[in-house]
Amino acid sequence: MMFNWEFSDWIVFFVDIIALAIVIRFLSWKVKHKLDEVEQRQKFETRQRKLNRANQSFTPEEE
Repeated sequence: MMFNWEFSDWIVFFVDIIALAIVIRFLSWKVKHKLDEVEQRQKFETRQRKLNRANQSFTPEEE
């Protein structure tokens, strides 16, 4: 079946393959970028919790 294709069919096939590769690379980059962002946010939240915990232990409790 593939041997009966015309030249224009082959061009469309290769363009589709290239487009698919571009989409896959873009999506993988997007997911990696988002995971890095979430990791940075998690590190920031952890650091803030540690600072808050340290500040609470040094301040006297008001009763």
